[in-house]
Formats: sequence, C-alpha cells, structure tokens
Amino acid sequence: NTTKYLYGLNSKNNIRSIFERNLYGYKLIKDKPVIENKTNFKDLVIDSEPLIYLYNTFQTDKYKNNYYNSYNINSFVTQASKILSEYLKNYNINSIVEDKSVAKTLKENNIPYTNSYKGSRILLDDALKNNKSLQYFFDIQVSSNKYNNTTVKINGKSYAKILFVVGTLNNNYKENQKLAASLDEILKVKNKDLSLGISLRGGAGYHGVYNQDFSSNALLIQVGGVDNRIDEVNRALKVLAEVLNEYMEDTHEKD
Repeated sequence: NTTKYLYGLNSKNNIRSIFERNLYGYKLIKDKPVIENKTNFKDLVIDSEPLIYLYNTFQTDKYKNNYYNSYNINSFVTQASKILSEYLKNYNINSIVEDKSVAKTLKENNIPYTNSYKGSRILLDDALKNNKSLQYFFDIQVSSNKYNNTTVKINGKSYAKILFVVGTLNNNYKENQKLAASLDEILKVKNKDLSLGISLRGGAGYHGVYNQDFSSNALLIQVGGVDNRIDEVNRALKVLAEVLNEYMEDTHEKD
C-alpha cells in the first residue's frame, strides 16, 4: 500500500544495498522517483524531496579494515551513511548523504580540527538551505569502545550495537532526548541486545551540543566501534532503517 507520509525511490525489488552491490560487483540501478504526500506529510505533495540528512562530523573515522578491501568496500564511517541511505530507500524514505569534506570546510573557514562540529554545522546549514524538506539530522559516528562492548551475536551472525547520543547543553535537549527514546524503544522491541541505549552527554569532558541545537530532530548515532567490521555495521544499519521507518509511520500518521 502507498505510504502516507514519505516519498523517495521505490527500490525494494530491483536495488541492492551498497554493501551487497560492492561485495558482488553489482551496478547501481536508479529507479524513477514517485510522488507521494507529506505533511505534516498530508497537505503538501512533493516529488522525491529528502526527509533525512545523514552526515559524519568525523569522516575519516574507520571501522576495522580487513579483507573487504579486495571487494572495493571501504571501512570509513561515511560508508555507513551511504548504506543506511540505501536501506531507507526500501521504505520510500529519501535522504541526503553529505559528500562534502568536513576537513576542507574547516580549512576554508580557518577553523581548527578540534572544532570539527563547527565544520559540520556549516554543511548542515547549507543542506537545509538547499533542501527545505529536511526534517531529521543524524550524525553517524564510530564508538571508541572495544569489540566486546559494541558487538552482539544474533542467530549466529554478528551485529554492531547502536547507541543514541544526546547533548544536554542545548535548548533542544528534551526534544532530542524524546526522539532518541522513541527510536531506542522500537529498536529494543526488535532486539534489545542491539541497543546500547541512550547516552546523555554534557559537562566536563563532553561537547554537550553536537549540533543538536540545530533541530529538535537531531541525533548523534554511534553504530558499532573501531573494532567492528563493515558487515557487522551493515546488519545493524538494516535494522536501524526498519526502526526509522516504523517511527515515521507511527509518528506522522498521527499528525
């Protein structure tokens, strides 16, 4: 049945995830966009406009590098955003994956690397300026925690665990915490072992903002850690896409 709230590329039947295509050498097959309703997803008809912005403040962070190199699969966290975007298309959720360099943006604006969030903030501003339909902003990152803390085995397969991070030093703190709680609740219903819960961060030793003052629908999402392989991350991202779809259905059908 036609989705009531989303729009994008219908790719269930003839497109594989970036992970699968790279692994087996498939070429990208682009579908024609469909026109669906949005409203508050009910009042405005739009043509393939993106709903979600996916970016990586720390674009050079990597997952464990191993034999996947021989399949032309890179292990940078930017790959995780691309994979998630592909899975979201299965639900007709169109997204934008930021492909501009944060490091270059920092250099062009004379901002030190230690202030990387200022660089990604510039890209956030540009993305919304050019895509007014964007409503959700997810910074996908890699945890520094070790393998036994970021991995779970489900039905014989290893998955990277998912952590939702909420900065407490911004005016959108409560709204973003509510979003994180809703997503985490759905994730735990699917498999509670996949969830690392919600981390509220502020005060000494923490940034506390994470660009979440930008929107009341902004989150930092850590998918796995530095010791996870990209296939483990891939499995987690497939579930995360299911979670986001379920949240959208539940939330926006009530609008």
